[in-house]
Amino acid sequence: MYEKYFYLKEGPFNITPDTRFLFLTRKHREALDLLIYGITSRKGFIMLTAEVGMGKTTICRALLEKLPGNVETALILNPLLSGHELLKVITAEFGLKPAGDTVKDQLDALNVLLLKTAADGGTAAIIIDEAQNLSAEALEMIRLLSNLETEKAKLLQIVLAGQPEFRQKMELPELRQLNQRIIVRYHIDHLDKAETSQYIRARLFIAGGGASMPFTDKVVSGIHEKSAGVPRKINIICDRALTAAYVYDKKICDEESFAKAIEELTKEGYLTAPVRKKWLKFSLFPYIALSTFAVFLLAGILWALEV
Repeated sequence: MYEKYFYLKEGPFNITPDTRFLFLTRKHREALDLLIYGITSRKGFIMLTAEVGMGKTTICRALLEKLPGNVETALILNPLLSGHELLKVITAEFGLKPAGDTVKDQLDALNVLLLKTAADGGTAAIIIDEAQNLSAEALEMIRLLSNLETEKAKLLQIVLAGQPEFRQKMELPELRQLNQRIIVRYHIDHLDKAETSQYIRARLFIAGGGASMPFTDKVVSGIHEKSAGVPRKINIICDRALTAAYVYDKKICDEESFAKAIEELTKEGYLTAPVRKKWLKFSLFPYIALSTFAVFLLAGILWALEV
């Protein structure tokens, strides 16, 4: 709607995991570098966690593009599968055609691929997104897959990317064997204020906006505050704010356009309504007054005793 108005070639704030728009903050760069290191160094298990909307899926897709050519990869985006189903999806992602449908048939075909890849000086990696949704059966299958190894190295590298609750899930007693095998771990924290500004500028630039910035500094600060530094929320707020500026026929998104965007997003449930500080102040008044009265009463009693 507003792309031509702001001289953009495409929408800058879509929420799809488009790797062209990947902006690597220090945290995201560290995460990507650590994933590449864990896979190429054959560390076995690697865990990546982050809150919803922090860019885990985009990082996983970018990882596929950054890995060297001697790494065979399988990306699993929907892990709501049984152990056998997960194994079949993995072999299909690797382009394998097992002799049969049994678990043994699938494992035999996978083992042949892994041994051949290792003999050629490469390795293989499975990248599982939304890992917090993995069932106990699927996690047990993953543990069994990690047993595919030689005396010197793991034949299969497994990246488990999920929300913070996945870390809590892995601490369950029944998963301790698997949890102990995860050597490399990283958690992506929220963007700070400076990173939020850089993130917005980067997406606008990629969308064809050049170096222009259609948001005032005060609005950028507001975007960071309302989004809590979560990229997906930043995208949603920026998109709605630019739409409001377009409707108001303003080339710069000012506080009025931003306020309108926040009002709409709050009503729609994308953002949480702020706590009414005025109400909080008055709700505490009776307790403050009572405490003050008690202090003066005690002081009066002590004064009377001294007299």
